[in-house]
Amino acid sequence: MGKLDFKKVNQLVKALETLDASFGYLMTDQSRQEKAIQEAGRKVLAKSAKESLSRISIEELKNSKAGIRVSALQEAGYATLADLDQAADWELQSVEGIGEKQMESIRNILVEFGNHMAEHLSVRMSVEEKSVENDALICALAAYRKGEQVRADAEGLQQELHEFVAQAISRLIIRSRIRWVFSGKKAKETTAMALEDILDFYHSPFGERVTRLVALYEDAIQTGIGEAMADFRRNSADYYALLERCTGSKLASPLVYSSIPAQLAAEIDALEPDLTALKGNLRGYQTFGVKYILHQKNVLLGDEMGLGKTIQAIGAMTAINQETPDAHFLVVCPASVLINWCREIRKFSSLGVCLLHGAGLDGSFLKWQQEGGAAVTNYETMGKLIDRINDHMKIDMLVIDEAHYIKNPDAKRTRYIRTLDNESDRILMMTGTPLENRVEEMCALLDFVRPDLADQARKAAYMSQIPQFREMLSPVYLRRQREQVLEELPPIEEKRQWCAMTETDRELYVQNLAEGNFATMRRVGFLQEDLRQSSKALRLEELCKEAMDEGRKVLVYSFFRETVRKVSEFLGELCIGTITGNTPIADRQAWIDRFAEAPEGSVLVCQIQAGGTGLNIQSASIVIFCEPQIKPSLTNQAISRVYRMGQVRNVLVHHLLCEDTVDEAMIHLLESKQAEFDSYADESTMAEATENLIDREWIQAFLEEENRKYLPMVIE
Repeated sequence: MGKLDFKKVNQLVKALETLDASFGYLMTDQSRQEKAIQEAGRKVLAKSAKESLSRISIEELKNSKAGIRVSALQEAGYATLADLDQAADWELQSVEGIGEKQMESIRNILVEFGNHMAEHLSVRMSVEEKSVENDALICALAAYRKGEQVRADAEGLQQELHEFVAQAISRLIIRSRIRWVFSGKKAKETTAMALEDILDFYHSPFGERVTRLVALYEDAIQTGIGEAMADFRRNSADYYALLERCTGSKLASPLVYSSIPAQLAAEIDALEPDLTALKGNLRGYQTFGVKYILHQKNVLLGDEMGLGKTIQAIGAMTAINQETPDAHFLVVCPASVLINWCREIRKFSSLGVCLLHGAGLDGSFLKWQQEGGAAVTNYETMGKLIDRINDHMKIDMLVIDEAHYIKNPDAKRTRYIRTLDNESDRILMMTGTPLENRVEEMCALLDFVRPDLADQARKAAYMSQIPQFREMLSPVYLRRQREQVLEELPPIEEKRQWCAMTETDRELYVQNLAEGNFATMRRVGFLQEDLRQSSKALRLEELCKEAMDEGRKVLVYSFFRETVRKVSEFLGELCIGTITGNTPIADRQAWIDRFAEAPEGSVLVCQIQAGGTGLNIQSASIVIFCEPQIKPSLTNQAISRVYRMGQVRNVLVHHLLCEDTVDEAMIHLLESKQAEFDSYADESTMAEATENLIDREWIQAFLEEENRKYLPMVIE
């Protein structure tokens, strides 16, 4: 047995103890992070409250009965409470009649006003505001988001690590050269074996995992503003949900429950569903929505577009699956959102997902039938499924997306779905269309879940616009509007609309791949003249119609002039005009003015280089991109035309994408570079270099990969 280097032994012990302590810290640091978020939130509110003082005249001081000489202050140039707040003590005391006592009264009144304003303000974060308070809050939330993921991955490891460290160190009987000399053989063997175990630990999967998690957590809590802001831009809804959770803030009951009677609302709110398996943070109103779905069983969720009906449905599924493992869920939706549903379920839950569509339908159905989880299909495919389900299976929850698709009771799709009434333990219908304005359509849907209430609604159709009508339907119909539940308006939310290529899409895409035409391949979905054969165009049409129902205007962007032409023709009367590189500069603002005066639901189609910079288009609140842009700045600038000061509605951004095409490859590349771009976006030289992402080498590698994937199909 050779001699040991006890200096290195003790360094190794110290490192092991530090690792144990660091791992313990990351598991218990949640409370500190929450307090940091709370403090950062308070500072944002305090700043907003101080800014709001600029809207309050110093005339308000007359109501304080503190004997303050308001007229003297006005003569000295002070007009608002903000003016007084920004003034130094000596400046106030230099005003005739304002002594130390009056100055102290003014300061106390300003504090009272500030506190009162803070109590009635909501925290609002911005990608545009450059303030210490705003950046600190976004950084704190970004660090928490990353840290939360590390804690989730580290769950259950702390005790195992702590026990190993304690045992290993206790077996290191000898810790010095002198003691080694005077120790017996057994003590030396025990020490040597313990040292060997420690060294083996660092090279074991367990040791490497623990070390990696600690490094990831250290990186998380040092998240910089560039990375944090980029993440906030992509996930702003999750940031606000996390802020609500950490600060314990809740919306007032009337806003969350709308016109639901107090007793029913209390019963629903008292429900405690197990949402531990949900991968994501719910807003307060979304949590109530999940409880409503679970408590009422058969419901129509009519939340306005952009409020997260999908994640509420997934939340209900995960809660049901926690109680009934391997439960069966069936989602029926338009073909255009099949892929979106599959991706969202995978993103926010651990449920298995089976796509019941196309050539793999039989195998996917068998897997879903045997293993449970969520099956996703479209209305057209239901005819092939109904006999396999009816009288043969139990569905724990049937989800019907865009439920207005089954408003016609005589349509085949409606009859198919209504056949599953007895097979479905719960039924969730979803639509963002304001059905109070279409009572007969609403009743056609209610006939499926609550025929008794449908009869009542028909009789009371004359009162559909008053609160009592909504209250009558509250046991089955829940609808919230953005201005009711998103107090921090206007936020921005980006969504990827994944579209499955039609046969025509695929044929033209492969044809241009064979020719090696990368630029033309980027127009996937808009290569054909007949856009009725385009999956992207059909989804675009659906989004524009939804926008019309919501009373919104839409801005559509494409890099390609030919796509602009085709889209404008396809949308017909919805499109009020186009802006391209050929549109004279002087005429571009004229089109914007016409768009501002156009009726709700109008669409303006722009070539991104022409309509993406230099114009203010706040009259639109929905932005749709026909394809990914090579330069992130093109996308950001285009969004900024809508998402800027003066925008009064929250902004929804949709990216039309075809799966397994150049769209997906570009998205992956741009994602990997986005944080780097955001970090240097203010440094023109670095920004320009960072944006040179898609070079000849990348294009060549991409084309080779696409050739391997698609061209063998052509040869066969």
